[in-house]
Amino acid sequence: MAYDYGYDELSNKLIELFYTCNPDYKTAEELIKQGADVNAIGKNDDENILSTILSNFGLLGNDDNVENENGVSTVSLGVTMCDVIRFFLNHGFDVTKCDGRFGAQCLYELTLSTCDKYMIEATKILLDAGAQNCPTSLESDAETPRDFMGYEGCFQDSCECNHHLGNIYEAVYQIYQAIEDGKPYSGIDSYEKAIGKKILKILAKSNNQSVFYPLNLPQFSKKNCYTATLYFIYEGGALISTQYADFWTDTVLPDEPLIDVSQQFEGIVGSEISGFKYDHKTIRNGTTSYDQPITTLEMSSGSKVRFSINFGEVNEEDRAAYFELL
Repeated sequence: MAYDYGYDELSNKLIELFYTCNPDYKTAEELIKQGADVNAIGKNDDENILSTILSNFGLLGNDDNVENENGVSTVSLGVTMCDVIRFFLNHGFDVTKCDGRFGAQCLYELTLSTCDKYMIEATKILLDAGAQNCPTSLESDAETPRDFMGYEGCFQDSCECNHHLGNIYEAVYQIYQAIEDGKPYSGIDSYEKAIGKKILKILAKSNNQSVFYPLNLPQFSKKNCYTATLYFIYEGGALISTQYADFWTDTVLPDEPLIDVSQQFEGIVGSEISGFKYDHKTIRNGTTSYDQPITTLEMSSGSKVRFSINFGEVNEEDRAAYFELL
């Protein structure tokens, strides 16, 4: 007998079929034909069958993967997760059910799922199907998927110093921001998309014509500080970074005019991005510690450009990012 996840027996069996990196889709279809309801409402207000399955993807490890004769994994957990979502959508899963909570619950569970770029793809699949960024339950203090994604991104950056993962969460957050702003989100993706791309020019969105400025304070002094958003343009898109030194990619640029700042990045324009290197610096201010991300873009030309922020060293009004050519 299947474990009781809070649903009827057939639905409980359906859930168990997907608690693996190699789901048995054929058997799942048979259960659905027998009456397993992909839209069944369980005992808990804040979950559904698909969200319950997605919550397990963060627990699946290499032991759950299919391996070839050399012991190498042949299954990507992220690919499987996206396939599972498509399977449920193709079999009638309704993201709009319960005033949109079904879709929101699935989006919410993606936050602690595979913890890689496939969270971005999975988010788009659900949003394309009509999922909404709304509270996940009827509780007055229920979080939205965007809230949870933002909190976890901050945690990874500030507490875990996992800036790679922090930037993955940032890409998902930018998808939600694009929806709020009424802009397309399909082209938003991981910063990793920029690897191998040749930088054609660098643009900036700023209310100040002087995009970069020196900041000379007793506790902090750097030349190339900025609070603008930077766009590292390559064919078909851009690597984007803000004053928080976060990174993601998009195929869509802002409608407003941008300032060309290419001359500030000697050795970067005309070269391909060969990789990203992450580090961090810990600043102590009294009894409080602040971790500053350090991101280095390594170029095929041998040039490098390093980005960081002055968080923890200055007052809020002086917060900025800065870059250094290496």
